[in-house]
Amino acid sequence: MKKPAFIFLFWIQAGFLFAQLDNSFQFLNLPIGARVAGLGGVISSSTDEDVNLFLSNPALLDSANDNHVSWSHLGFYADVKYNTLAYAKTFERAGTFGVGIQHLGYGSIDSYDASGNSVGSFDASETAVVVSHSHQLSVFKLGANLKYVYSGIYTYNSSALSLDIGGVFVHPEKEFMVSVLFKNLGFVMSEYSDTADSSLPTDLQIGLTFKPEHMPFRFSFTGFNLLNPNENYYDENLDEENPGIGDRVFRHLNIGTEILFSRNFNIRLGYNHQVRKELSLSEKSGLSGMSMGLMVRIKAFELSYTFTTYHVDSGRSYFTLTSNLNRVFKKKSII
Repeated sequence: MKKPAFIFLFWIQAGFLFAQLDNSFQFLNLPIGARVAGLGGVISSSTDEDVNLFLSNPALLDSANDNHVSWSHLGFYADVKYNTLAYAKTFERAGTFGVGIQHLGYGSIDSYDASGNSVGSFDASETAVVVSHSHQLSVFKLGANLKYVYSGIYTYNSSALSLDIGGVFVHPEKEFMVSVLFKNLGFVMSEYSDTADSSLPTDLQIGLTFKPEHMPFRFSFTGFNLLNPNENYYDENLDEENPGIGDRVFRHLNIGTEILFSRNFNIRLGYNHQVRKELSLSEKSGLSGMSMGLMVRIKAFELSYTFTTYHVDSGRSYFTLTSNLNRVFKKKSII
């Protein structure tokens, strides 16, 4: 990866991750899978069955995900690749557990000395290993994710322990859910250097998902970055216009819509106002902040694809492949 591309990557990622520039381990806020990406990038509630969702909110881990496995891939900017893996298993007495991995690889980066001479290259990556558990109490579900987080670049590395705590209310009859999620609570175990001062991107999210009766639509609204409601979104030194109250509120709101043609096929649309405002150019906005995707389910397999636009230069593609292993390895009766 060339140096200009590397700088551009971090500028893009910093803007996308909701302006929390004083925190490290920002890859933890990247969308998990094509579904979340297709619904705008931030989801903490969903009434559908998707094993990936516990990586967004542990309260969404469900026994319906038993023995489901899923892999997601995003070809990010330059040589950067983002991959996630999720698996869930239900035990008769212990309940449902999930295991996941989030890995962001930055590829090979050219290295130079103080005089600008090439001295080879090095790799950089960030990884989180997640263990999840959920429990249902009547119409409420509670869940927690325990995450070991590692970040390494050249000879520098840092690690942390992080905890997600989520809860959801599930309507007993209607397709209606409300969620509360505390994300990335924890502490840094080791720093990049003696002078580094890393911190986790802690967040509070509130979500709502509902499907109107007799309509083939499912809507999701998620309030995010709620611990920083008065965050500065503009730079007076750049003669930027101070956003009004409506603009500020919408920068904390993610909107997603699913068009449900059938159980085996749907289309997803999403809009993230924060991404649009922070990654648009003054003379051109394009499709920044917008995303669109689809899901196709064939027997024991589900394929999801999302095209999401972080910046006006181009969009990026998410792919997710999910399988119900119970059906894949189901023994046929000989009777």
